[in-house]
Amino acid sequence: MKCFLTILLFALVSCATPSSSEDSIKISIDVHELPSIGLAISTTDYDIQLVNFDSNKHGEYVIHNMDAAYITLHNGFSERKRIYAKQGDHIHLTFDGKSMKESLEITGDHPRITEYLSRQKTTPYNRNIYSLQFPEFESVLKEKIIENSRLLDSCENTLKNESEKFIKLERARIKYSFAPALLNYPKVHGGEDLEKIRDDYYTTIKNWIEEDKDYLNLNEYRTFVALACATLASQEGKNTTTYYEKILEQMYYLDQNFKQEDVKQGFISLWANEYVQNNGIKQIDELNKFTQEKLTDNKLLSRYEQIYDSWARIAPGNKAIDFHAQDSTGKEFSLKDFKNQYVCLYIWQNVYPCMVEFSHLKKLIPLLEEKNIQWINLSIEPKPDEWKKAIRNQDIQIGKHFFLKNEKEFLKNYHYNSETMYQFILITPDGKIVESHLPKASSGKLEKYLTEQI
Repeated sequence: MKCFLTILLFALVSCATPSSSEDSIKISIDVHELPSIGLAISTTDYDIQLVNFDSNKHGEYVIHNMDAAYITLHNGFSERKRIYAKQGDHIHLTFDGKSMKESLEITGDHPRITEYLSRQKTTPYNRNIYSLQFPEFESVLKEKIIENSRLLDSCENTLKNESEKFIKLERARIKYSFAPALLNYPKVHGGEDLEKIRDDYYTTIKNWIEEDKDYLNLNEYRTFVALACATLASQEGKNTTTYYEKILEQMYYLDQNFKQEDVKQGFISLWANEYVQNNGIKQIDELNKFTQEKLTDNKLLSRYEQIYDSWARIAPGNKAIDFHAQDSTGKEFSLKDFKNQYVCLYIWQNVYPCMVEFSHLKKLIPLLEEKNIQWINLSIEPKPDEWKKAIRNQDIQIGKHFFLKNEKEFLKNYHYNSETMYQFILITPDGKIVESHLPKASSGKLEKYLTEQI
């Protein structure tokens, strides 16, 4: 259930917008019956987006900034289908939402590759290999890669007719799906001190890294290189404790040791964008300076600056973004209806982590009255009837309950994080942002923050 909630909530803020550009991959979908849970599409393990269907049961999804992509279709929890597409492709899907497996028809794809991907099943390694000495461990890991490449070997001549690049990417995908095992060896092995194999271990990790711009589209490659750079950077024994410090170490190692400039540019852009997108721009002067200096590709630099500026837009002191919502009777409300008092917005959904917060929030009622803070609960529950049912619960009676309308742009502008499922925003009486991401009530820090700041 948590997986689907993450998919759904992420979709609220990240749905792709249609485009006919030849530098993108376009997917259009027509269904006979809408999927009961929803159709989601992913190109990585963490970027999963829900497709919106119109009244004609038609949906569109566009992938930007990728030359080629492995695309996974998720029909709820039960069905998955993997396809491959390259820049300029327009793929059309038709199926019955009840059963994608039985009814899916695809046009515009690469049918031989789609067939291959449906047959390709990964045979994992046995964890007993960690008991081996390191040289033998690496040999067994390479044998496992060869074993998992046999289907590709047998289909290579046929697949070449559709895309030689796919064969290159698929070999790398298989290799790098096993590569993280190398990084886990010191943690799992237990029978050999890392100092005894130190030189061989770090040299082996370096040798497994191939600098190839084409591989930047592979989730498996990006994951391994990020972890490998962090591991190799740690050789000096620096005491990096925060995620921010580790990202900086990765970047510095990459800059000093990688030779291919386009690969360096790609990873610096990727890491900087992901960090800022997920964590904001507080206390990132060093990361920002490094990124601004090293990103010489104007397109990549522009993309980074857009993400940075979107966070600067909601920095403390800026004008708050208005909301449009309605109460259970359908009456419309916006931020302008609550002038001359502090306003605290609670973005929530009818799920357990959000409901837990209410039990802690109710303890703040005396403080809210003392500080003249108007508490407003903005629900993003997908089903309005479920929201109306939930707000009858006496345990969540604090402030005013509204149902957020046109929530996608609002959530996107406020950098709502679907993984936490909730967000607290404090606004001044004259409509300025005090803080867009307050600590959660259950941490005990929200009460302290409100007491000290107001």
